[in-house]
Amino acid sequence: MRWLTSWSGRTRFGVSATPWAPVVPAGWLVILLLCVTFLGGCGFKLRGTQHAPFQTLFLSSGGLDPNLEREIRTALTQEGQLRLVPQPDKADVIVYVAPLNRSKQILTLNAQGTVSQFTLYSRLNFRATDNAGNEILHPTDVSVSRLFNYNDVQILAKTTEEQVMVREMQHELVRQMLNRIVTLKPTVKAEP
Repeated sequence: MRWLTSWSGRTRFGVSATPWAPVVPAGWLVILLLCVTFLGGCGFKLRGTQHAPFQTLFLSSGGLDPNLEREIRTALTQEGQLRLVPQPDKADVIVYVAPLNRSKQILTLNAQGTVSQFTLYSRLNFRATDNAGNEILHPTDVSVSRLFNYNDVQILAKTTEEQVMVREMQHELVRQMLNRIVTLKPTVKAEP
């Protein structure tokens, strides 16, 4: 049985439709409307900017890669909405960041005995104290790993792909670090 009686746009039930524009059943629209209502009703909302319970921060990053340090500083000031200060005694929180630890591990070999897959690892260690020296975040590791397929035939493309993956991993480490830092609660300074 044919639903369309002609190409003039009339259907069997007299509803206008064109062959190139699909008709969405009313049931699907109701289901979509209910899903949106339930998501809004349960408190779901997109992640916005994160606000830290402190205003100033000193970043101690001796021996850190300059690109990573720049990315951390940018994330703290723009996304964390913190003000970085040049001296630790003027900061509410002092964050000590250890140099980034990267490694590459062979995961699989092909039939010829050459590497066909690596696992890339990146780990960043940091800790935080308040301006009185009280530790408010014990030494914490954030880590990221990615699988990387390697091919000797496409060596230039794979080198570029690996660099892109390393940058993405670095961005993810900074995001994880920021998420932990903005939840810190420094001790309140005693007023004389």
